[in-house]
Amino acid sequence: MTKAKSGPETIDVRRFNQVFFEECAENLAEMEQILLSLSDQQPDQEQLNAIFRAAHSIKGGAGIFGFDDMTIVTHVMESLLDRIRKNEISFSSSMVDLFLEAGDVISMQLAGHRDGSAVRQEAIEKVSAKLQILIDNGSKGQAPKPVAPPAPSTPAPDKEIQALEEYHSDAAQKRYELLFTPDDNIFRRGIRVESIITELSELAEPGEFTSHAELISRPELQEFDPESCITRWRVTMGTTASPAEIMEVFMFVADEEQLLLTELTPQPSPKLLPEVAASQEALPPVEPARDGRRTYDRDELAPGAYGRRQSEAESSIRVNVTKVDQLINQVGELLITQAMLTEVVAALDPVRYETLHKGLAQLARNSRDLQGSVMSIRLVPISIVFSRFPRMVRELAGRLGKAVELKTVGESTELDKGLIEKVADPLSHLVRNSLDHGLETSEVRIAKGKDPTGTIQLKASQVGGRILIEVSDDGAGLNREKILAKAQEVGIPCSPDTMSDEEVWPLIFAPGFSTADAVTDLSGRGVGMDVVLKNVQSIGGRVQVSSETGRGARVSISLPLTLAILNGLSVAVGGEKFIIPLNAIIESLQPSQEQLKSVNGRQLVAVRGEYLPIIRLHELFHIDSQVQDPTRGILVLVDLDGQKAALMVDALLDEQQVVVKSIETNYRKVEGSAGATILGDGRVALILDVSELFEMQKKQHPSLELVQQKKEAQ
Repeated sequence: MTKAKSGPETIDVRRFNQVFFEECAENLAEMEQILLSLSDQQPDQEQLNAIFRAAHSIKGGAGIFGFDDMTIVTHVMESLLDRIRKNEISFSSSMVDLFLEAGDVISMQLAGHRDGSAVRQEAIEKVSAKLQILIDNGSKGQAPKPVAPPAPSTPAPDKEIQALEEYHSDAAQKRYELLFTPDDNIFRRGIRVESIITELSELAEPGEFTSHAELISRPELQEFDPESCITRWRVTMGTTASPAEIMEVFMFVADEEQLLLTELTPQPSPKLLPEVAASQEALPPVEPARDGRRTYDRDELAPGAYGRRQSEAESSIRVNVTKVDQLINQVGELLITQAMLTEVVAALDPVRYETLHKGLAQLARNSRDLQGSVMSIRLVPISIVFSRFPRMVRELAGRLGKAVELKTVGESTELDKGLIEKVADPLSHLVRNSLDHGLETSEVRIAKGKDPTGTIQLKASQVGGRILIEVSDDGAGLNREKILAKAQEVGIPCSPDTMSDEEVWPLIFAPGFSTADAVTDLSGRGVGMDVVLKNVQSIGGRVQVSSETGRGARVSISLPLTLAILNGLSVAVGGEKFIIPLNAIIESLQPSQEQLKSVNGRQLVAVRGEYLPIIRLHELFHIDSQVQDPTRGILVLVDLDGQKAALMVDALLDEQQVVVKSIETNYRKVEGSAGATILGDGRVALILDVSELFEMQKKQHPSLELVQQKKEAQ
């Protein structure tokens, strides 16, 4: 005989903490986004509802998971928002800053529980006090709203007037019956029903609340599971709260089909006059909330329906990034195996082994489709990064006394999640520089005939296999003379008389370079643009700067779409194979003797009026090669942000998709490479980093600059 469990097992709610942390961060981000969009305008009802839902969800989740300290600020904030929603307190633009400050405090508390970082108690008390002052001041300044009874044709006796006043007083209160049927695993989720009942009772008027539980089923004793819920709750309450406010209690707990809210038909009071009772019966009945559905959930596709955030219009599932990386690695191994099989089968008679060839062709197509689908899982919209900047621009512009408008374009452009995390800091540096150095004050802009409000634009787009991110402003632009003077001061080699603007602008990326007149907490320490360049280059990116005096500056960052898989051209150099990224290749050719020129002992190749330096890969990598004459080999022309060169190889092999493997993790850093891959024959091939090849060539031949030669050789 099976013994029944003596009592419920302790449920470790901590294993669900990560879900709450992610939900809380999303709610904070949504709340901040809505607040920043308000500016000086009044929020509409749906925006107020969305902010309220975010605060309520954080409060409810924090209570469920035992983070009681996080309910302090959210409770006061929720109370203030509720008063604003009811038009009891007027919304003012100053509240935006206070709500943002409250969000920062909640975020600090979240980081304390999630990461163990320090939590400043005085900040919690300070922002809670500020919110409470607004509530108290609003309560003191609120004027009662009397409801005047219809004027009778003849003066009414005192008792009739009293009855009318009592009737109108009662009319604001309604009675509801709520049936809550939870799913059977509600206890396993760590939800305490008594907390829900308590919160409902707080909405009810004194003496107007009853609740009782009803058994849904009666399992046999040996089948009874103490962690499984077999009960539903029936609540009757008299309240001035709306159906929407009642349903808010269950936002973090139940789905709408688990709730049934019905308004109970009020009975005429015997104290009322017959005429009043008759008029009450003549009123049309109030439509009850269907299936417990909140009034703003009637449109099931609405962004805020059922407490959904706007980004959750489609169903989604949370997956740890590590699991996605493992899946991508497994797909990469599948592609390598498929390439090996293809190379082996290529030697077999296609007629005799026709079925095998067809099967492998189908496998290749399926592998490519699978790879595309898996890679798309790791791609996330760049709006995740862009959404950080409205708050930063708002606060920094206020500190600098500048009027600034931030525009974003292409927020839906997708980028590898690993790159998203690494590009955030460089973009922050660029936006700060535009605010501090680029944009002028309103007075200066008016004197120059410009709009008093400056503009910073963040733009993202996909160009081929790369993502282009631009940070531009309509400020004063870069100061050529100031940059050259500073470069000479810190000892950077430069030729002011002969350098073009395109050669001057990159000087700002030198370590320690700064043209700021004074050191502030925003800039002037010379640790900014060099960090931008290093961070971008570390993820295979490139940076370009353009500027026009008085019109503004633009910094463009070009990044690979993903670091996991790339399209490349395999080439042979001696007995080795290399992969050249396709997005860097212009064309390939076998030059004639007439196309070759010699400058300072080095060879150049003439291609349509341009003279490009030849980079001999066998010399850079110290490989024995039988091909020493460019006319007997192949030149692969490459372009890196306008800087061109010709890579000399022995032969072109094949164009293919390759899985990028970190060579540093498995071996060591190899100069000139961006990683390695495993080819179909099982050999390891280096993936070339074109920018590093240019630098290696400069070190070997410092007298020869690897730049495009615009004029013909003499």
